[in-house]
Formats: sequence, structure tokens, C-alpha cells
Amino acid sequence: MASITILSAVIFSIAVLSSADFVTVKCHSSIGYAGQPSKLHCVLKTEESPEIEQVFWRYEDNVVLIVKDDAETEQGRFKLADAAWRTSKDISLLVGHTKISDQGRYGYTVVTNMGITTGETRLDVKATYSQPVTTYKLDKDEKKVDLTCTAKGGYPKGAIHWFDGHDTNWTRGAQTTVTEEADKSFTLHSTYTSADASYAPYRCVVFNSEWKEEGKESVELDITRISKLSSSVETKHIAAGVVVIGSLICGLLVALLICKRRSQRLEHQDYFDPPDPEAGKELKMEADKDVEPKSL
Repeated sequence: MASITILSAVIFSIAVLSSADFVTVKCHSSIGYAGQPSKLHCVLKTEESPEIEQVFWRYEDNVVLIVKDDAETEQGRFKLADAAWRTSKDISLLVGHTKISDQGRYGYTVVTNMGITTGETRLDVKATYSQPVTTYKLDKDEKKVDLTCTAKGGYPKGAIHWFDGHDTNWTRGAQTTVTEEADKSFTLHSTYTSADASYAPYRCVVFNSEWKEEGKESVELDITRISKLSSSVETKHIAAGVVVIGSLICGLLVALLICKRRSQRLEHQDYFDPPDPEAGKELKMEADKDVEPKSL
């Protein structure tokens, strides 16, 4: 390994002093996925037809591949992607079983019979989060529920959101922690406490760094308990409505009864009231005059 590093340093030093402007390499950044092969695309571009003699690839300060005299000195998971690289001029680097730790800048040095050229390219790595795992716990009165959701192995950092049965987003009420693991992947753990059980079922949705959905899991609560809870709420609402309507009806009946009694009392009083005493006296005096005897 020490000899490879020294040789690399010598080649890089020579490249700085004698690189040929007419020998260029065209590269573009690449995206790899953890656990799968990744390819850093680089091709020699020139109007001439130079012969490639040696190719060196390095990652950070470490040489990961040396190709010389048709022989490859592979360093673990790294090799040239094109077996016919001499004729195709394709010096792309193939990274086997990509790891998140493989992300970063890669440098290359190409030695040809027309000169030496060096450059850099970049590999970005992504990892898909695992299917989320959910748990729940109802409180004593079975009206509130504590929810948890965990997703592992993703990269870069993602997010967890909570939705109820009506697709309302309750993420603001949740707490999410992000933990970096030894392999540089992230574990997302979200807790949503005191959620209203009557809004079930709840859904835990995992989003990646680009806000694309990568997984979801529904939290199905005990249907019997939730049905009882919903029935209890509906019964209370119905009972309250019945009480209000009944009170109004009773009030109206009482008011009608009072009005009817008052009306009857007035009619009875008008029918049985005695005649005016003064009017009786006048009638009596007129009658006496009529029967008064005539004088002889």
C-alpha cells in the first residue's frame, strides 16, 4: 500500500509538470445507491488517437485503483467499468456494493503517449429508508393514543409526517429525532403523543431528502374500542339535542296552558257578574209608580 501511494504521488507530480492540454477527460457527477454498483463516468476526449498507458484513481488521499500494462491493481470494490478501455478511451470507475462512506470527490490521472492529464469528479450516494415500523398505546380512558414510527438505513436525512383518517397533517404535534449510525446512514424516530383516538386510523409517512415518499404504514387501532368511543360521543350529542328540544316543547306547552286558563277565567267572570245595584233601584221605582192606587 505504501509503494502504491508513493507511485501515485510521483505520477501526480509529473502530471502537474507535463500535462498536455490537447488530452482532456470529460466527466460528469454521478449518483449511486447504497448496496448497488455505482459508476463515475469519465471518457478521454481528443481529436488525436492517443494510447492510454496508465490510469490512476484516488479517493480523497487514498489510491483506489492503478491500471498499468493491461493489468489492474484493484483495491477492493474499485475497477474500470469498461474492459475495453484502451480502445474505447472510457476510464470510468466502477464502485461495487456502494457504501454511504464512498460519497465524495474522486481524482484521476491518465498517462498517454501524448501527455498526462488529471482531474476530479464527484459521487453522491443515496440510501432508501426501510419500511416504517409503528406502535401505539391507548391511555386509560381510551380517548387518546400515543403513536411511534421508526425508519432506518436512509441517506441523506429524511422526515416523518403523521396523517389522520381524514388526511389532516398532525406533524407539528410530533417529535422526531434523527440519529446517525456507524455506516453514516440515518435512523428516523417520531413520537406523536395524546393523539385523538377517534381520528384513527393514523398513517406514518417517510419522506427522503427530496420530499419524495419512500414508505408508509397505517396504525390500525382496536376497532371495538374506537367504535364504542365514537358511539359514546354520538350518544352524548343526541342526548344533548333531545334535552334542548324537549325543554323548548315543555316551555311552549306551559305557555299555551297559561294563556288558555287566563282566557277561560275572563269568559267565566263576564257571564256570572251580578247586575249593577243602581240600575236595579231605578227599575223598582218605576214599577211602584205603575201600581200606585188612584184617588177617589
